[in-house]
Amino acid sequence: MRDKRTPSLMLLDLDGTLTPVQSPWKYVYERLGIWESVGRPILDRYQRGMIDYATFCRLDVQAWENAGADLWEVERILDEIPLPMESLDFLEALLESGFLVTLLSTGFQRVADNLTQRTGRVSLRKIRSVINGIRLQEDRLEPILRVHEGNTHRGKGSWAKRLVRFSGIPLERTFAVGDGVSDSFMFAQVGKAFPVKGPHDLQKVLAKLLP
Repeated sequence: MRDKRTPSLMLLDLDGTLTPVQSPWKYVYERLGIWESVGRPILDRYQRGMIDYATFCRLDVQAWENAGADLWEVERILDEIPLPMESLDFLEALLESGFLVTLLSTGFQRVADNLTQRTGRVSLRKIRSVINGIRLQEDRLEPILRVHEGNTHRGKGSWAKRLVRFSGIPLERTFAVGDGVSDSFMFAQVGKAFPVKGPHDLQKVLAKLLP
């Protein structure tokens, strides 16, 4: 095990890395039955550069609301996202080994909360998150956007750079795990990166981190 007196920083993607669902935004659309008719066309507009990221996310939550979903319904759907035992074991092993863990994601705080609540009571206080969310604002659904896609000042790369700098931990003891394109920007800011294809790869990461 790594010496607990020598802290290391781990930045973790959430969706597709710690959960098997790559996009909780798409997951909500699919559960509401409007992905093909509404969600995919909005995504296409964003990918073609017709709308920016903030507008993209606002249109998503407006579409859910137009489909009859309130905040309770959206959170109930997010609560359905599986939390694999591999992910829980991975987090517990990191924390037991003295890692400082931060979830860095364009997903939802609700899913991160569900994940951390499944770990031990001590672990819950040690896992931090920089992540998006959803709330009611004047009786309307509104996204909370802390992390954006792409290489922007709110993207994962910029956040990772700030988190590494503020941690005061030497670069060689900073790590990141993720599965998506945006994670490549995060990877560039740490000492060692581990691309994965899902929770089933996390044990392989542990074997390299904790020989």
